Parts: sequence; structure tokens; C-alpha cells
Amino acid sequence: MEYFFSYVTTEGAVRKVNQDSLFISEAEYDGEKIFFGAVCDGVGGLSAGEKASGYVCKRINEWFADDFAELMRNSASVLKIRESLDDRLHDLNERINDYADRHSSDMATTFTGLLILPKFGNMLIAHVGDTRLYRITNDEIEVLTSDHSVVAQEVRDGIITQEMAEKDPRQNQLTNCIGAGLDDTSYDYSIFPYSEGDVYMLCSDGFRKKVSSEELQKALCPSANKDEKAMKSNLEKLKDQVIQRGEKDNITALMVKLC
Repeated sequence: MEYFFSYVTTEGAVRKVNQDSLFISEAEYDGEKIFFGAVCDGVGGLSAGEKASGYVCKRINEWFADDFAELMRNSASVLKIRESLDDRLHDLNERINDYADRHSSDMATTFTGLLILPKFGNMLIAHVGDTRLYRITNDEIEVLTSDHSVVAQEVRDGIITQEMAEKDPRQNQLTNCIGAGLDDTSYDYSIFPYSEGDVYMLCSDGFRKKVSSEELQKALCPSANKDEKAMKSNLEKLKDQVIQRGEKDNITALMVKLC
């Protein structure tokens, strides 16, 4: 299996610092290519969100190069891989909180990662915060993660509707993330079979808040993204669109097409 991928990231029209971070890594095992990508969104109200997001991306990428590679050599199961990644994320949470305490700063970030494992015919999703992962086909778009935010929880609890949530001023209030002094944080994990030909898109909330699901599906569906040039062009067009519609946040999206 091959992968086409592209990304876009910018501080946006208002902010001077881009607190979003991302990475894309590939490896080969037993003749099969493995894809690993992630998007982190540093918490904007805190003083060092960009340090937290960049640090998490760097250290998770190191996990992929070292720990994950060793797990594959030892024929570890998907559950063992998930356990190892969870251990690393908890370690990073502690390290970020320790650093913030020593330097009297506030640091936190979201994290959404996608690891495609051809050996198992599955993909592993790791997630915390309100960055998202979408699965996009020529017929539909589906969110594969659940936002850890105040308004998203109230939607799930039936307190407010999705339409009310989209206009709620508390959209940026998170209930879970990495850092922010949280000692007993937990992360969401999902293991799904993947489908060749589909597009998977990870993004920060700034990329998606000013566009509809229908617009995302139309621009990023497989038939509209036959190569990486088309993928880059469509991501740039969406980025420009959300800025024109008044988005003030950082904007980041990473998409991969399975071929």
C-alpha cells in the first residue's frame, strides 16, 4: 500500500505565534509501509502552548522511531503498541507539568494521532482534546474522534444541541488535554480497519470551525485528490476560505490518502 499525503499550517490572520504542530513519518516493515501522523494544538490561553505542542510531536516521533520499531521487531500485538504509546503520552504529561512548575508557566496541548498498520489491517487512533480525525470517502464524511470540550460534553449529555454548540462562546474550553497541571489525565484509543482509497484528515479546531462538513467532504474526497499536488491545492483553498470567513485561531490540517 502507498500513501499520498499533504498538510497546511499557519498562524492565521490574527495570532503572531502558531501554537499548532504536526508530524508525518513513514517506515517499512516486512515489505509493508507504515504511516504515522499527528496534529497537536497548543492551548491558546496558556503562555507556552507552542512549546507543549512541539515537544509532544517531537517526543512521539521519537517513540515511533525507537519504541515502536522495537515492538514491531518483537512481533508485538496492536494492544501492546497501544499500551506503549499510552505510557509515552502519560510520561509527556508529567514532563510538561514538571517543566511548567519549574518555570512558572502554563503549558498544555491537544493530540490526535493516526498510525496505519498494514500488518494487522488496522489503524490505531490516539486522541485527547479537540483536534480531530475525519474519514472521508466520495459519499460521506465521518468524525472518528470525540472532542474533549465543555460544549461537546453537553451535546453528548443532551443539554444543548449541536447547532447551539457551534455558536457557544465556550467552544475553546477543554475538559482534557496534555499538561495544564492535570495529574490523572486519560486518552482515547480506537482500533479500526482501514479502507484503501479513503482519505483521513487530522486538523486543529481552527481549520474546521468556519467550514461545514459538506464543504470538507467535497474538497477532500478521494476523487478530488488524485495526487499530492491536488491535495495541497485543496487544503490551501480551505485554509484561505476559513481565514476569509473570520477565523482568528491557528489553522492546521494533515491529510493522507491510502492507495
